[in-house]
This record gives sequence, structure tokens and C-alpha cells, in this order.
Amino acid sequence: SDINRTMINMGWFLRCIKYIVVFVSTSLTILVVISMLNSPFLGQFIAFGVFLFIIGYCCADLLTGTVHWFCDTFFNEKTPLIGKSIIQPFREHHIHPHRIIRDKFIEQDTTSFFALLPLLVNFLLNKGNDIGLLSYFLSGSVLIGLCVGAFGTNLFHKWAHSNKPPLFAIKLQKMGLILSPRSHKKHHSNHSQCFCVTSGWLNPVLDHIRFFHFLEYIIRFLFHAKKV
Repeated sequence: SDINRTMINMGWFLRCIKYIVVFVSTSLTILVVISMLNSPFLGQFIAFGVFLFIIGYCCADLLTGTVHWFCDTFFNEKTPLIGKSIIQPFREHHIHPHRIIRDKFIEQDTTSFFALLPLLVNFLLNKGNDIGLLSYFLSGSVLIGLCVGAFGTNLFHKWAHSNKPPLFAIKLQKMGLILSPRSHKKHHSNHSQCFCVTSGWLNPVLDHIRFFHFLEYIIRFLFHAKKV
């Protein structure tokens, strides 16, 4: 029918948009890396650069974990606009956690590539004026860490569920650089903890201080949001 053909064409169109944005965001991130490698401050401040890369990577863990927590905690599958497209996949993952293994990368959530695209564009547009500034090198280091973590989150999450992830992914998991199956298993045994799925580094701290518990309390208090 015409409706089915329209839906199919719309699906292909949205997928093409995803491919384009993923390609552009990844390419711009590589350009930022090259810019940092050519920075006059690389040799003298490389330790600061590495430290700030780790800070950016931790920020990705926190931000993606917060999105994960929010979609696990608020609204439901029947919520207009976001129910089917955003909330439902998060809730279904709790019921069928291994289905994520079947999904191709482009079929997973690519929101981070869209969200960070303006930051990457703005950073590179200011390159001509700011490349000689130390602040440019330091902020670029944070941005690279943020992009690596945010762009890789869904892959790291997928590999944590996979019985046969790539060998390099297994090594990264064992080194604790990306989310490990053992670490992520805690979330699926208790859906009120361990929301961060990039590296999972922040989970012990956030769970210990009950960060998301208090954040939920504040949001429900301010907006009078009741549990569904």
C-alpha cells in the first residue's frame, strides 16, 4: 500500500541521515585529534591533555548514564512522541537484554553523534583564531574524550552483552577501559543501579552517594511527577 511504501521510504531516509551524521561527526573528531597532535603545546602539556581526555571520557560516562537513568525512570511506552521511539527500547532491553547483540551499529541510538556535531563544528571553526592558545589545546583534549566515550557507548554496551566480542574489545574490557560484562551484570540484577555504560567507572561512586536516587527525588518534587 501507499502507506507502507511511505513508511519504508521514510525509514531509508532516516537511516541515510544517520549514516551521514555519524560519518561527519566521526570525521570532525579525527580532525580535532589531528589539530591536537599539531598543537605547539603537545610536548609541554601532554600530561594535562591526557588527564583532560580522561575527564571528557568520564563526562561521557556520566551524561550517557544520566540519559539511561532518565529513560529507565520517567515516562512510559505510551508517552506521546518519545514513548515508542525512545522509552520503549530502554524498557524492552530489561526484558530482552541480549537482543542488543543483533542490532547493527547504525540501528542503535546515534543521538550522541547528532548532539556533539555542533560542538565539533564550533570548535573547528574557531581553530584559526584559537589554535595558538593553551585553552584551545586543553578544551580539545576534553572534547576528544567526550566524543570517544559518547560515540562508543552503544558499542561498549553491546560488547558487554556479547558472548563473542572482538578480541580488542575483550582486552579493553579486561583493562577496565570500557564497560565489562561483569560490571554491567549488576545493572540487570538491579535496575536501580549501575546506569553508566560507557566505562562504568562512575557507577560505584554514583551508587554509593545515591546520586540518581536524590536526582529522582528532586525532579519528582519540583514537577510533582508520580511513579508509574
